[in-house]
Amino acid sequence: MEPSSTGWLGVLALLITTLGTVAGAWLGRARTTQQEIPEGGELPTAPPQGEGTWVVSPEMYRWFQDQMAALHRRVGDLEDAEQEQRARGDRLERLLGKALDHIEQQDQRMTAAGIPLVPMDPQLTAARGNL
Repeated sequence: MEPSSTGWLGVLALLITTLGTVAGAWLGRARTTQQEIPEGGELPTAPPQGEGTWVVSPEMYRWFQDQMAALHRRVGDLEDAEQEQRARGDRLERLLGKALDHIEQQDQRMTAAGIPLVPMDPQLTAARGNL
């Protein structure tokens, strides 16, 4: 393998993982945003309530229960999506760390073999040092 291709492989690996993260986050946001909006764009109207009374009708009580159940489902969906995104981020961080470790080992082997390395972008060098 040529010395210049190792640097490009590292950049390519970083670019692919970054694009995958951005695409996954965007798709997850779009999916949960659509779930948050009820059909019709607003809450369904409540059943009529008698004037001047403090008693809740059975229809009103059922409507309220239905609204709370729907809200609970939406919150549960959002929590599940958040947990999935966190797990995906953790996996990506582990994989990126392994990729950078592998690149570092390849760089050490090439340096030990006397093959000159192509200097990396300073931002990539800083990112490698932080992991």
